Amino acid sequence: MMPLVPLMLALSLGQADPYVRSRVDAGDTRTQCLFWTSNRVVWSQSTFGNPDTAGDTEFDAIRASFQSWQDIFAECGNLTLEEGPRVDEREVGYRRQGSNTNLVLFRTRDCNTVVPADDACWDDDTCANTFDCWDDDDNTIAITLTTYDERSGIIYDSDISFNAARFSFTTATCFPPTTTNCVATDVQNTATHEVGHLIGLDHTRASGSTMNPSAPPGEVSKRVVDTGSRDFVCAAYPKGQASQACLHPVTAADLGPKAGGCAAAGSGGALSLVGLWSLWLARRRKEAVR
Repeated sequence: MMPLVPLMLALSLGQADPYVRSRVDAGDTRTQCLFWTSNRVVWSQSTFGNPDTAGDTEFDAIRASFQSWQDIFAECGNLTLEEGPRVDEREVGYRRQGSNTNLVLFRTRDCNTVVPADDACWDDDTCANTFDCWDDDDNTIAITLTTYDERSGIIYDSDISFNAARFSFTTATCFPPTTTNCVATDVQNTATHEVGHLIGLDHTRASGSTMNPSAPPGEVSKRVVDTGSRDFVCAAYPKGQASQACLHPVTAADLGPKAGGCAAAGSGGALSLVGLWSLWLARRRKEAVR
């Protein structure tokens, strides 16, 4: 098996297709697509949740986001997205040794304010896990960190982090704000987009797509998965068949152990969603819309 390599999913700005699959080399159709080969992906939420969201509604909003995709998988797909128990875990990324959790969490502290400037974690890119803080761009609302094999495109692990250090998240559906904690950054709207990245979707500029990188303030339309993204599920994960690669068929020699992007403030107060995928070891690339 080829080594796992770090790569962050780039924005496909020119694409207006109904859906765009993520690639080993972001946007390069000569490279393999990213996809799960297991028939079940278990995901868990951090028990810490988001203290600034009313009650425990953030847990329900994220659950509803996964369910939107699971409903489609139940109709025409071969994959089950199963919620596991809440966990105290706060570390994202893939571990070569030990178990891995497909984790959803909120980072409530900014690494720039809690990590010494000379700490080695800045060079090692480990501050987020070491200090439990947000170490990405201040304008990025959420990121999806996915580990995959660069030869086959097979996904091993995927984690979603929300930037609660800089953004206030809500589960209310009102805009402009009329009640306490009613703000523009909707948890379910953002999470549904991020789960799309988790299962192997890149961005598209197609109007009305859950995977469109733009989101005006107060948007909740991405809570409902669009027809194009639904077609991706049916095509890439066909019911009763193996998950579909984009290039050569994946053979037994390609298979490794089986496991289980992202919003930024845009101009004019709009929100733009940015998928972010990271893999282990060699290359790293990150792009955000501002």
